Amino acid sequence: MRKYAVILAADLASSQDVLDVTKKVGHVVDGIKIGVTTILEAGKSILSKTRDLIGDKPLLMDLKIADIGFLSKTGAWQGTNSKIIKALAGAGATHVTVHGFPGPGSIAEAISAGRDSNIQVLLLPLMSHAGASLFFSSPVAGVDIQNEAAEAGIESTLHTKAKDVTEAIISLGEDLGAAGYIGPATRPTDLMRYRMLTSKPIWCPGFGRQDRQGRNMEEQFRAWAEIVGPESAAIVGSAIFQAADPEAAAREICEYRDRVAQSEGSGVGAL
Repeated sequence: MRKYAVILAADLASSQDVLDVTKKVGHVVDGIKIGVTTILEAGKSILSKTRDLIGDKPLLMDLKIADIGFLSKTGAWQGTNSKIIKALAGAGATHVTVHGFPGPGSIAEAISAGRDSNIQVLLLPLMSHAGASLFFSSPVAGVDIQNEAAEAGIESTLHTKAKDVTEAIISLGEDLGAAGYIGPATRPTDLMRYRMLTSKPIWCPGFGRQDRQGRNMEEQFRAWAEIVGPESAAIVGSAIFQAADPEAAAREICEYRDRVAQSEGSGVGAL
């Protein structure tokens, strides 16, 4: 994946729309994100069709999995998270989004199933929409994460007591081996907190119309890049696919990225 990657969020009405816009911009952007509504409409075949259009670039399946992790007496993961992720094996997805709030067992099972299926798990410690902090920022002071993990049958090295749900999810992700995190570009202060807790990639939605600070796209990119560093990704949707010329819009956004990367002194070569 390129440094400061630009990922198209292909959140469109139909699978054909997804394929049409991918044909136009797949060679420009650094990867594609496909949501659960597209899978429900088209089935897993949309992943292989998209893969054919983008080559070996990242393909993020945005399922936001938040279900049961069940460790059997034999030590095998047999919960719903495992079944969902293993159903994606070989379909073309390289990454999948997983919620962390269901707890250690749920996270551990998702990561284990991802390893078995060659799919990397990106945890969601927070979300980009207004009001998301209502629950994600709920305090967990006094909760011993290690004890909670042990109750779920997970061996954990954590002795920390996270301040809130967001910090607890990142701590568990670090301990259990998440590949990275989804972090809101709309919340720079929270992104700074992410970066203090992890050196792993942060994939960030919230560019364009979602920004609530009145910034233009290049200003957003600059502020984002200064916080997250090069091994991260900007997830951009409507600013590309709703443009009169999606390819031109994608090229312009990648030019913003290139200028920002150069000013950060990191370049945009392959990782």
